Amino acid sequence: MSSNGYLDITDNEVVTQFESGIDIEARLKLALLDDEYGFAGDSDDNLIVLKDDLTTKPGGTIRSYFAYQLSTRGRAKDEQLVGFEDHQRTTTFDIKVDVIRNAVTNESPMYQQWVPYDMLESSKRVLGDWFATRFEFALHAHAVGASIITGDVYTLNNTINALQSRYIVRPNGAAAGSLSSGDTMDVDVINEALLRLELLKPKMRPAMTPFGPKFVCFLAAEQVRDLRKSDSVWFQIMTSAIQGGQVTDNPIFTNLLGSVHDVLFYTSNLVPPGMNSGGTKFKSKTRRAWIGGAGALNLAFGRGDRPSGFGINRFQWDMDTQDYGFKKSIAASTIVGAARPRFTDPKDSSVSEHGVLCIETYADYGASLTDAEVYSPWIDAGATVEA
Repeated sequence: MSSNGYLDITDNEVVTQFESGIDIEARLKLALLDDEYGFAGDSDDNLIVLKDDLTTKPGGTIRSYFAYQLSTRGRAKDEQLVGFEDHQRTTTFDIKVDVIRNAVTNESPMYQQWVPYDMLESSKRVLGDWFATRFEFALHAHAVGASIITGDVYTLNNTINALQSRYIVRPNGAAAGSLSSGDTMDVDVINEALLRLELLKPKMRPAMTPFGPKFVCFLAAEQVRDLRKSDSVWFQIMTSAIQGGQVTDNPIFTNLLGSVHDVLFYTSNLVPPGMNSGGTKFKSKTRRAWIGGAGALNLAFGRGDRPSGFGINRFQWDMDTQDYGFKKSIAASTIVGAARPRFTDPKDSSVSEHGVLCIETYADYGASLTDAEVYSPWIDAGATVEA
């Protein structure tokens, strides 16, 4: 930095710090990726498995591997083992990575390659916020199987696969697209979902969290309200499980409602709406919450061709000038892909979800709001919401 508060944008150290700063800004604003939450990491035990590949270029793929549990009974005592070995079944899942980017234009005096420090900080914040929103939107959309959503910016370069019906629980046995005012989020449907978790094969594993091995459930605000109304005592038990200590000062507890039955309950305003019976439109006054276990989602980053000396950050920046240098635009880009892993069993070609179960409920938002307001993130992405 110069003595007058300007930065040399040709300095590799400045560029590297700016690029890493966008990554930090994005993660701090996104609970799913913030290091403090412990949801994301490079272990298959994380809720979100992060994959970094320094060699993968835009348009390339990063591969995940999945090993099925052994299925034979085994042998005991002096029983012969030769000829009774179990066949280790493995399968793969590919994630496409490609460029996602945005830019901001600033109209203020510039001096050749020197840029005001405040301008860079402001650009870093707003770009980090934009990437955080894009990442969170895509991760929730993949988690619930919102195949209605298309467009690489919204899906992070991978087609969203619809969720198989046995991985969706609805109150009172309601059918897809037919939820009514009596089918709200309550303790009964949560218990039904937890039972389904126990019985599903392959069995879902809890994710590693700062609280130990737990499943993680994300609810919309309307569902939180309905759950509180359905059983205030149960809700109090859930919330009291995380009381005590410096709760309000710990980022881990941001948006954390509570914990019960080894499930952490969080709230997010990007939990998608439910869908109609054909899966072609979202349904008004519904939400599709989701419970995630180990490896529920994958988020992969490539690097591709990076200019020499510009580090190995997940983000890259560029600057452009217009109007004879008076206006400067700062762009940030990343090579990224997101997906919900699903695997085909080589034994019988059956397709299994890996770590997600959804709870779709009626979720009235009240008389004073409209679909256009409540569901704007999904409408902006090109989806239709039907009554």
